[in-house]
Amino acid sequence: MATPAPGGMDLATLIKSMSPSLHPATFVWATVPSSKHSVLQQALLHAEMLFREDEGFTFISTQDHVQELGLDFTFPCRKITLNVHSSLEAYGFLAAVAERLTRMKLGCNCVAGYFHDHIFVPVGKEDVVLSQLQAMAEEQR
Repeated sequence: MATPAPGGMDLATLIKSMSPSLHPATFVWATVPSSKHSVLQQALLHAEMLFREDEGFTFISTQDHVQELGLDFTFPCRKITLNVHSSLEAYGFLAAVAERLTRMKLGCNCVAGYFHDHIFVPVGKEDVVLSQLQAMAEEQR
């Protein structure tokens, strides 16, 4: 039986409660065809995220790990964890974050985990994004 997803739902509370933190590694996106089982198993060991698509598996991992696997990659980025437990059923939180970054012409890729939301931003943009997220939280307090 399904139970309601835990975590916060109120948009203003989520925004003011977020405490963004930067992960020290550089992350990248890579793909592995479904047929390459041994590479897929190695990718899974260090994946931040793995998503099955028709073309194969998309995964996010550290640049160092993907290079060790000998795979092509794209989008060198930094991971920022928003550090607020948002419900998987909450709406508007990541949209508000993305809208703020859109106004600054900064792209990001959002990933919703069970406990936290994470955004991946291009290398070199992490400091400005962190300051904007902190300002966003402060504005709601």
